[in-house]
Amino acid sequence: MMSTNAKRLIVINTIRKIIDIFLGPFLTAYFFRISTDSITMVSLYNIFSYIVIMLISFIVGIIIKNKYELKIFKFGMITKFIQLIVLVVLGSKVVDYIWIIGIISGLSTITWSFPLNVFSATIVTNQEKKEFVVYKTMFTNIVKVLIPVLFGSLISVESFEKTAIIVLILSFIQIIISSKLKYGNKKEEQKFNLIEEYKKLKNNKKVKELFKTEFFQGLTYEGALDTAITLIIIIAFQKDFSLGIITSIISILSIFSAYICKKVVNPKRIQLMIAISCIFPLISTIILLVITNKYTIVGYSIIYTLFIQIISIVKDINTLKLTNSEVVNDSNRVETYVLLEVVLGLGRIISYILLLIVGMLGNFYLLEILIIILTLGICFMGKHLIKMNTYTL
Repeated sequence: MMSTNAKRLIVINTIRKIIDIFLGPFLTAYFFRISTDSITMVSLYNIFSYIVIMLISFIVGIIIKNKYELKIFKFGMITKFIQLIVLVVLGSKVVDYIWIIGIISGLSTITWSFPLNVFSATIVTNQEKKEFVVYKTMFTNIVKVLIPVLFGSLISVESFEKTAIIVLILSFIQIIISSKLKYGNKKEEQKFNLIEEYKKLKNNKKVKELFKTEFFQGLTYEGALDTAITLIIIIAFQKDFSLGIITSIISILSIFSAYICKKVVNPKRIQLMIAISCIFPLISTIILLVITNKYTIVGYSIIYTLFIQIISIVKDINTLKLTNSEVVNDSNRVETYVLLEVVLGLGRIISYILLLIVGMLGNFYLLEILIIILTLGICFMGKHLIKMNTYTL
């Protein structure tokens, strides 16, 4: 049975997923409609965002080394609230201020995810980590089934700006729920020492593999791969409602995938599950490259979403366990997450620079080539994830 704090974290994360869906595929679709250089605009928005995340992670790390994790976490929700206000106020003029909205997005992301990673490693006990990750994934996938259809319908009938007001209200509710979180972890005054901790951590084989998986995570499904998939769906189907329907159908399979993962992922099967989860998306990408139509686009999206869930869950479980162990603990957890953010950010920025190049060249076929390259990155991530599970602490 999970603790009250863990349950509140799941609720907060679920609301955040609703916001992320709106600011993810539907913001991408919005950029596509209001901008003549949509792929370029989407790429620049994300590049600005992830540069800010990398730079601010050092400052946030220093601030939360000894305290203020929960306060910074709440600040992240407030900045996301501000981002939504800016979108409502600017409307279609947002493309003229793409750097501002990107900076606010990056600030919100790092002040949300960073402290969450730090205190969730201790709030959620090792005994409930698997249950926490699996249920968090299942609830967010339920949201991914229902919300895209709802948003697609609302935007089609009303407008993107009016839908943004609804999301703004949800963001405010999220802030209220966060005020009920209790985090009483008391720590002695400690110095933030990134270089010293890096020298210690780099000699641990398991940690080294974690850094490598983090980079490829940023390069692939945490980077431009999801955006590229969204773009080819938008190009193929053109309508927000169609985007919502496809996203919802795909997400139904994600729930099934998370449930299967809960039942079958164990130390004996984990390497086989990772290998299968890498191979099938790659095969479907090759098919997409050879035969491109609405059916192969949807087929690839389904297979990709189904198997990437397994990779994501296995990786999250490994990260949570490693960041609450003898190797990574209260003394160096903050420095570890700063390093992880930097490595993740490098992968993301490289990924979106590649998408930016595709946008500048304006070739749809190159977008498909990029998808197969990034999907190949999932195979490399799987390789390092398998190696990570072979090493002991």
